[in-house]
Amino acid sequence: MPSSTDEKYGLRATMSPAGRGQHYYPQLDGLRAAAVFLVLMNHMSDLSLPAPLAYVCALGWIGVDAFFVLSGFLITIILLSYKPGPRAFGVFMLRRVLRIWPLYFVIVLAAYFTIWHDPAGMKINWLQYFFFLQNFAPEFIARSVGPTWSLCIEEHFYLVWPFLIFLLPRRALAWVLPAIFLSLPFIRFWGLHHAFTFKQLYTETQFHLDGLVAGSFAALLISSNSIRPRTLLRLAYTCLAVGISASVLGYWNGWDATEGHNVIFGFSTLAVSFTGLLLFLITGGSSFLGRVFSLGPVRYIGKISYGIYLLHAGLFSFLARLDHNRFMGAIEQRWILAIPLRVTLTVFVAALSFKLFESPILRLKDRVR
Repeated sequence: MPSSTDEKYGLRATMSPAGRGQHYYPQLDGLRAAAVFLVLMNHMSDLSLPAPLAYVCALGWIGVDAFFVLSGFLITIILLSYKPGPRAFGVFMLRRVLRIWPLYFVIVLAAYFTIWHDPAGMKINWLQYFFFLQNFAPEFIARSVGPTWSLCIEEHFYLVWPFLIFLLPRRALAWVLPAIFLSLPFIRFWGLHHAFTFKQLYTETQFHLDGLVAGSFAALLISSNSIRPRTLLRLAYTCLAVGISASVLGYWNGWDATEGHNVIFGFSTLAVSFTGLLLFLITGGSSFLGRVFSLGPVRYIGKISYGIYLLHAGLFSFLARLDHNRFMGAIEQRWILAIPLRVTLTVFVAALSFKLFESPILRLKDRVR
């Protein structure tokens, strides 16, 4: 899951003179809020849900792919605004570290001291979490730190992508990104037939770069003065039509990421769909959907989505441990009570984390130029 917006209330980046000036897209915070809602619903699978909610729960994993598209777009916009050089790379990495590492390591340490003595905790290679390599673990073990696998992919992306941005001209990048994107289904097909598990195909970096690559390509388009907004809007409609149609056809048998045809093509079709949605929100910001995604409460959820993403699994596990309590057990057995309780508690704790812990660090990050 990506970090939250680079500036205080949304995406803000000062482009080079060749770019399009200073941009702020509040609608993208709304898209981030929708993505984190899908992730929350995906982790409600332990509840007895009615069919419509069970369907939303089953497809909730696609929220992570939306986050990847957003991250690829945001990171590339930021990197394109930098003057290439070692100092730029150092500033970029320091700002990413200040945004991602503090809360991440708090979550990991809390999980370690909570479950290290349990059978599950003793099976975990905690050193992998220190180096952001747990996405290469053969299986998910602890629910409380399960969502951190996506941060590993993003951290690996941060280490490599700046060098390509700084070393290659934009015209070359415009060819490199589609080439990488088109190669990913073939790489997953190869992995599927060479003893890689579905979990590995889902979480290992080399197999799940579609969203980051597609979002990065969208950033190249947005930052180009040669492409008219009307052309971008048409491209958005095309991506939405092609991506959604291909996703529906590919997932007609169920939105399960562990099915063979889904894991080969699904990440690609979802990346195209969410890239189309991102371009639509940017170029058609006055649309009804753009206005909804720009609402203050929706944007606030997007602003604290990083905390929601990292904290929710541990909070869900905490509530599950209270099932021996008659009152809490009764709530957890009724989805109509359990879902609002879980969501409210997660948003409340994430809001506290953002105000008391993350915001002071973000102010420090914003002074790093």
